[in-house]
Amino acid sequence: MSTRCVVRALVVVLAAAATTVLAQPAEKKPPRKIERKPAVPADKPGASDAAPVPKPAPELAQLKYFLGTWHCEGNVPASPMGPAHKSRATVVTRIDLGGFWYSGTVREEKAADNPHPLSGMFHETYDAAKKQFVMLWVDNFGVWSTETSTGWDGDKIVYSGEAAMGGERVPVRDTFAKKGEAELVHSYEMTMSGQKIAGDETCKKAPAARQ
Repeated sequence: MSTRCVVRALVVVLAAAATTVLAQPAEKKPPRKIERKPAVPADKPGASDAAPVPKPAPELAQLKYFLGTWHCEGNVPASPMGPAHKSRATVVTRIDLGGFWYSGTVREEKAADNPHPLSGMFHETYDAAKKQFVMLWVDNFGVWSTETSTGWDGDKIVYSGEAAMGGERVPVRDTFAKKGEAELVHSYEMTMSGQKIAGDETCKKAPAARQ
């Protein structure tokens, strides 16, 4: 047999072998099993990486008495901040910021003897670490203050602290005395530029609006 015939026969044999290999079905691998871990109940530790949502201090419920709209009348004494005058104001208090704060506004009425009426905002919360209430105040005279209170003592709650007023650091004190479920007396005192200033006002709660 010639060399050419041998080569041709070898090519035919190799081609047939390749066809046989390709014709064989590919080996099938079993499907991969995915293991699923049971869900952790949400009420068990480790259920979530998120921190638990904090809750307002239960002591804040003591301030519910102040919620609503109050109409106040009183006499403002003369001070370095302005002359003496009669005051008529509306105070509105509401629960704010997820229940962590009691926020409110104070709006005086403009009058001939009070051409620049007071307009202010306050925020109250409870400091659980120091076990005391905290009240913050800001107004349109540039005054701001921080006061604290241990809470109600009978029908009175007293806040005391310091205010930034007219370029001075002024000691201040506010007392709220219940005269009924819908009436209170707010009295205040401070010492500014060596002058002791004190005043008071009577506030009556407006009936709740009908839904």
